Amino acid sequence: MKANRSGNDEDRNQVEFDCPECGTHIVGEVSKCPKCGVEFVIEEVIEVECPNCRAVVPADLERCPKCNAKLEISKEGAGEVKTSMKGEVGAMGTTIEEPSAKAEEREAEEKEIELRKQFPLLVEEVKSLLALANEFNIEVNEAKRFIDKAVRAGKQRDVTSAVNFVQESLARARETIEEKIAREIEYLEKLVEVSSQTGSDPKVILQSIEAIKAKRNGGDLKGALIEIRNAKSVAEQITGRYVEASEMCEALEKLIKNSEYLYVDVREARRLLNEARDAGKHGDWTMMGVLAKKGREELLKMLPEVLREELKKSKEALLDAKAEGKDVSSLIKILKDGAVAFKRNDIEETLERLVEFKAEMKRLS
Repeated sequence: MKANRSGNDEDRNQVEFDCPECGTHIVGEVSKCPKCGVEFVIEEVIEVECPNCRAVVPADLERCPKCNAKLEISKEGAGEVKTSMKGEVGAMGTTIEEPSAKAEEREAEEKEIELRKQFPLLVEEVKSLLALANEFNIEVNEAKRFIDKAVRAGKQRDVTSAVNFVQESLARARETIEEKIAREIEYLEKLVEVSSQTGSDPKVILQSIEAIKAKRNGGDLKGALIEIRNAKSVAEQITGRYVEASEMCEALEKLIKNSEYLYVDVREARRLLNEARDAGKHGDWTMMGVLAKKGREELLKMLPEVLREELKKSKEALLDAKAEGKDVSSLIKILKDGAVAFKRNDIEETLERLVEFKAEMKRLS
């Protein structure tokens, strides 16, 4: 767009353009739009007309890039000097840009608005998965820890961190539930073998396994867990005491593993677990259950005193971590849950919380 020129010098240098933000027509060099307030950066570029080919070229060139004629700016030529248009606005001699700081600020605001929209939706999704895990007795402690972190970030108005923590919680909860389903499928497949060994027809169990896989693959986690619960009930009727004995062995194995974290002597309990499994291999489900139960009882006798001492040590470790300036909010919650479980004589729950405490301490170190 060319500027309007009149006979005097002042009019010839007059600049006219439209504001790129609101479209207001502006005359003269101004630093910002009088209507919407957007700021302008004005840059003037001098150009001359080639006397040979009449091409308009930058005045700082010695020769015309089109015809190679030598360029000279004389007093007469000065009248040929023109200011050219640069920038997206199209105003003569004017480049208009919105300051980068404002653009970044606007982008940050838009991002925060989007995150605020996502946050409640993600929270509802996580709540649904946590409720599902609770309904089917699936431990999702790691997912819960990330929810606690999201709550703290929200209180500090750190929307980005809050959303990230909720997303992480969602991923961990889903992963834990899917792993549980995978383990249950393996377990039911084992029951198919047991059923065949006892001369029973495993057809019903096989059909249940297919139904579980179909629901899982379709994203229906709750449907898959319901199918598992029903399938195990049917399988227990078919395989007799195997299901009960197998679950007792799994519980003992978990207790042994957690006890090892606290350096408890688990040799006797592990020996009994191995004997229980051997009995199961020979189809003696009753002996399998008896041995697993005995191993659990042996460990539970040893643990109360160990846990009492470990709770004291954990409290001291928490205070040390706090003195070092670490964020101990998650540690406080875990240790509090462990202490409450110990008071109600829930040894296995206390043990799990102390193992969780150690893992969190390791992460913070």
